[in-house]
Amino acid sequence: MQKLFRKSLAGAIAVAAGVGVSLVGASPAFAATHYHLVNYKSGLCLSIEGGGSTANGAHAIQWYCNDGAEQLWHWSGSRLVNDKSGKCLSIDNGGSTANGAHAIQWTCNGGPEQNWDENGGYLVNGKSNKVLSIEDGGSTVAGKHAIQWSANGGSEQGWDFQAIYIDA
Repeated sequence: MQKLFRKSLAGAIAVAAGVGVSLVGASPAFAATHYHLVNYKSGLCLSIEGGGSTANGAHAIQWYCNDGAEQLWHWSGSRLVNDKSGKCLSIDNGGSTANGAHAIQWTCNGGPEQNWDENGGYLVNGKSNKVLSIEDGGSTVAGKHAIQWSANGGSEQGWDFQAIYIDA
């Protein structure tokens, strides 16, 4: 059985810097390849609706952090892939560029709407150049949809990448 260990990426970097250890030389058994994406404002994790539906088009929502695979994400190039479904975080309607377009999961296809750039805690979509946010002005209610919105510096648009370490 695998054990999961959660540690803030920022905290891990600070600890490594403080003791002069390079993260590059970290043991492969503790490679930080999976993440909880925790919204700065709500403190809730980016998840997939329906307890982690594996269907194309299932909405990304914020939910209480629980270590379920539907809340674990990993990078594949510039794409964020959900651990449970194996599908990419994308934007609905073929990658709409409109404010308020819902974030969904979709079979990875290399489209620009599935590309994301992490920039100072913000996730910027490769097609729209808008950031991942939470609907209703950043509601703190569990189950609210993740959407894209023009960057405004609000805490509802910020994400803490909490590294998950898998003890092999």
